[in-house]
Amino acid sequence: MWGMEFPDLACNIHAMGTSQRPRYNHLVTRLRSAMRDRRELPDGYEYLLDPAKITEQEVSEWITMERLCCPFLIFQLEAVGEDSRLTMRGPEAAKAILRAEFPAGDQDDGYEDRLTIFGLSP
Repeated sequence: MWGMEFPDLACNIHAMGTSQRPRYNHLVTRLRSAMRDRRELPDGYEYLLDPAKITEQEVSEWITMERLCCPFLIFQLEAVGEDSRLTMRGPEAAKAILRAEFPAGDQDDGYEDRLTIFGLSP
């Protein structure tokens, strides 16, 4: 399905130095609070992010750290109007990890309407 091999599906929590861990924890907490909506994809999830709660630069910094411990994930960060959209993809088993680490929010805040406005399909 992927056309390329992926490393074993295991997160390596020791890949990040102890000096990086506090910053990582801060960023992942902010990222979770910024997630307004989660949309399931065949190979991962797409999240709409609130720019008032985390900047694109901070998301990029988090992605850099996250790739150290979870190299099997593929990340894409896009600007969608005033919001940002983070897509995380990976092999089939990665969806369970993403689902557990980044649960869906309860809010319907017009995500699909905003995507349509910008010519993107929900």
